[in-house]
Amino acid sequence: MTSLGHSLVGASLGLVCMPAFEKSRNRLLFQVGFIAVASLPDWPIPGLGHYRLDISHSVIVNGGIMLGLVLGLQGVGGSKLRTYRLVIAGVLLTWLSHFLLDTLYVDSSMALFWPVSDIGVSLPVPWLKTMPHVPPPIDRRILLIFGYEALTFLPLFILAVIWRARRTQG
Repeated sequence: MTSLGHSLVGASLGLVCMPAFEKSRNRLLFQVGFIAVASLPDWPIPGLGHYRLDISHSVIVNGGIMLGLVLGLQGVGGSKLRTYRLVIAGVLLTWLSHFLLDTLYVDSSMALFWPVSDIGVSLPVPWLKTMPHVPPPIDRRILLIFGYEALTFLPLFILAVIWRARRTQG
């Protein structure tokens, strides 16, 4: 998976969950935050990310972190948390989307339930492939991978833009 697919899905979910900000700067920062969360398990954190996929791509490990964050927010925010529950749910869904998207690649198998199970989960979509090398160089094969990801996930973003536009008009 490239960051393009994760970014498009993160931006799509961000549009759906975005509060009515008056300033465009706040809307942009909100979107950047959702895009960052969509790629969070791949961040180059020593001992995590692509160094340790079993940990960084485990729904159990990440679910525990998410639960801790929500409980921490509840302790700090209390009743104000209800105001932002759609945003919080969107962030969690965006974070979880990373794992589902990674299983869609033909040459990918994720041990999503580590440390309980090492069984790999793969839900391959025939045209989605992982990158054979990290660009550069950008060759024909890399361009095709980006193109297929754009064709697969861009419609979701377009639907989110349309939904957002209709929601703000009403």
